[in-house]
Amino acid sequence: MNIRFLETALWLAKLKSIKATAEKLCLTQAAVSSRIANLEQDLGACLFTRGGDGFEPTSAGITFLEHAQRIVSAHQSLRASMLDSSKLSGSLRIGMTSTLIPTILPGLVDTLRRDYPGISISLKTELTEKLLKELEIGRVDLVLGADNEAVHERFELVPLCSFAMIFVASPKLGIDLIDAMPEDLARYPIIGYPPGTRSQARLDRYFEGCGIRPQIIHVSQAVPTNLQLATSGIGVAAVPEAIVLRELATGDLVPIKLKHPFVSVNYQAVFLRDQGQGLARAVAALARDVAATFCESVDKRIAWQ
Repeated sequence: MNIRFLETALWLAKLKSIKATAEKLCLTQAAVSSRIANLEQDLGACLFTRGGDGFEPTSAGITFLEHAQRIVSAHQSLRASMLDSSKLSGSLRIGMTSTLIPTILPGLVDTLRRDYPGISISLKTELTEKLLKELEIGRVDLVLGADNEAVHERFELVPLCSFAMIFVASPKLGIDLIDAMPEDLARYPIIGYPPGTRSQARLDRYFEGCGIRPQIIHVSQAVPTNLQLATSGIGVAAVPEAIVLRELATGDLVPIKLKHPFVSVNYQAVFLRDQGQGLARAVAALARDVAATFCESVDKRIAWQ
């Protein structure tokens, strides 16, 4: 039994799904099931039962989760207390996906400047897939990006937050859809992402089976570029709602109401566990705290931990 196993049980209780828990923690479904089975074996009690609404804790599970939450919270508090600002110094190369620049980066920079002035950072923006490759070969020290299936066994992951995704378009397109189906959206140009990326794969899966192949405009990895194209009336873009709040408020972009919501995206901090990256680990923990603060500042349906 370890902290990661306790965290897995807490997420399963919250999400009620092995699949969703695996995606949240960047694990395989088999790994999640194995962790729960190991906990139940260690404790000699059944912690969860599967019902129509997903996994629910048993009476023993409810007691376990209460204690597990206290242990995990104490562990997080202990780790935070170990972040002695006088001992944290050095340069850190951070790779960050563009979605986190307007949401998480400002708070992270403010925290570092205020509480950890000995840390300097250099920032690189790129697709998460490319940043993880650069992490593996030592070109960056820490990646703050979207979850990814190609997780190397040397990587250590710190979940940051999840963002709800929405389809948006310029009012110039005159799209007036209520409870839109994929086939309704497919009649319009879809502003996508580079082929072979996880972001584009999410779009492809959304339109699978609708009988109409949408016209996909593949653009760069930068979400701001997609937003500029959408604002110009080029097409419909799928973006995290958290980064278009201003455009929605001003009317530059309008949300498209969907019958079947687009999948949310999980974000995480990733660093190499075998490189003695104490600084990367510390900043990853800070990024998680900053993400929690951001999530509290917006509607819970838009961003959450």
